[in-house]
Amino acid sequence: MLVRLTYASRASHTVSADLIRDILDSSQRNNPAKGLTGMLCCNADLFLQALEGPRTEVNALYNRLADDNRHKDLTILDYAEISVRRYSQWSMGWAGAKQASRALFLKYASSDRFDPFQMSAEQINGLLLELSETVSPIKSPVLS
Repeated sequence: MLVRLTYASRASHTVSADLIRDILDSSQRNNPAKGLTGMLCCNADLFLQALEGPRTEVNALYNRLADDNRHKDLTILDYAEISVRRYSQWSMGWAGAKQASRALFLKYASSDRFDPFQMSAEQINGLLLELSETVSPIKSPVLS
């Protein structure tokens, strides 16, 4: 059984290109063997991530992420059984402020600033889907 778990978190410390690169390298190295795919979105100190794969693997990864001191305030925004993956070609895709226009972030925002904690599951899924269609998963992270 496949599931998609989407969560948001806040960075515990300054988000650097090296931090994002470490996260992506680890994901791209470890996720394929576990059948995990997904999308990571970062803007300033906020993370939004969708994880897809077998329920046991997605749950195990989320539990490891909950113990990771690089971020805090992990909040599950959506969790659903799925029949088709949205991010099947990516061990972990990535989108940041420079890869996506501010207008795209704000298109789905509930206020005048991007804050996934204030977004509905529908808004989050729309944003991540549109990002996945417009952003290359292979780009190196460059933060604004």
